[in-house]
Amino acid sequence: MEGSLLPTGQWTMARRTWLLFTIVYFFLLVMDFTSSDELFPHFVYILLKPYTMFWNWLVPWTGQHILHLPAPITIKPNGSGDTTYNYTLQFLWLVIAFIVAVTWAILDRRRNSYTQLYYWARIILRYYLAFILFVYGSVKVIKLQFPFPDLMRLTEPYGDSSPMGLAWTFIGYSKGYNLFTGGAEMLAGCFLFFKRTTLLGALLAITIMANIAAINFAYDVPVKIFSVNLLLLAGWIAWYDIHRLLNLLVLNKPAPAAQLAMPLKTPWKKRVQFTVKLIVILLTIYATLGQAIKGSNEYGDNSPKPALYGIYDARVFVRNNDTVPPLTTDSLRWKRMIINYKGNVRISTMRDSTVWMALAIDTVKKTIRFTDFNDSTKIFAFRYSLPDKNHLQLTGSMNKDSILMNMEKYDVQRFRLVNRGFHWVNEYPYNR
Repeated sequence: MEGSLLPTGQWTMARRTWLLFTIVYFFLLVMDFTSSDELFPHFVYILLKPYTMFWNWLVPWTGQHILHLPAPITIKPNGSGDTTYNYTLQFLWLVIAFIVAVTWAILDRRRNSYTQLYYWARIILRYYLAFILFVYGSVKVIKLQFPFPDLMRLTEPYGDSSPMGLAWTFIGYSKGYNLFTGGAEMLAGCFLFFKRTTLLGALLAITIMANIAAINFAYDVPVKIFSVNLLLLAGWIAWYDIHRLLNLLVLNKPAPAAQLAMPLKTPWKKRVQFTVKLIVILLTIYATLGQAIKGSNEYGDNSPKPALYGIYDARVFVRNNDTVPPLTTDSLRWKRMIINYKGNVRISTMRDSTVWMALAIDTVKKTIRFTDFNDSTKIFAFRYSLPDKNHLQLTGSMNKDSILMNMEKYDVQRFRLVNRGFHWVNEYPYNR
């Protein structure tokens, strides 16, 4: 591929077919709205609901009648983007892109080249990639995607973590690392918005997406398909300058300047293009960075903590006026209570079994109510008091027994992961 799209000439059938195949495939990627994770404004998903419903019919049908999968596809894309649905969707994209490309190239075989199509498709696709990089970059910069390890994670053994959970903990610990990686993604997105820096943005995006894809594969993060598609898209954008890159980096030859001329010549068309670009950039900043800031204040590291937030160890447990000793064989005596998020609580017994319950706290009446998630009739009602900032007393009933618990609040600063911090000077490695 030459460094310019503007010169005309006879393209081979293979070249035209390949270009059409890649363009159709990547536009199917752009038009994918099947996931429950909404990367674009919500109204887009509402407007394109009929389109999404078509895929929600075609994918299961293909799995059953074409691929003959052993079980029907019932799970749609959710937090996981590597579902059976997604792999079947990828198969359909490849088949559809191939059929459309071959048919298009044959029917339009008299055309010399697709320079104009390539030009405009590349603009749209680099804007799409820039937007996605802003989406994921902003939630790292604002530290929304990878929050600091919560109270649940801090009290869990390493061995109980999933590979993905371990990666989330590793990345979430450091604000600096989030700022670095997220900032790099947003910087690549900025470069992709402008013609003069498109190649730099594409090369930076390749570097970033290669690392992200590696993490997704190495730590079993279920976004493998999407990250590989974004990596391929970044490579496709950079491929436009492949001969210039080879001359510069490999062949030690002069690299000609990139051809940046626009096919639009009239002033009003140029103004329209500039206006559209400006609108896209401003909407991207608002829909990504602005929403990430809002989300951080609602449920991120900067969100308000719930009432009685903390880790509480049951030091005294009295049932029906009898003090229950802390025996590790007791499956009923509480050992620890963790209140991390509003509306739920995790309770551990002396046998280290855990149960999650719905939690309702009335800070005015000083009452606390636990409700079993699986059995809404199973309710534990207590009154609580705070003798001091480090202790909590619960008095009430549980399973028709009168209960009194004196609980001590665990100081989170005692966790080495929390209190170690950053040190410029380390006389010896501090690897614990």
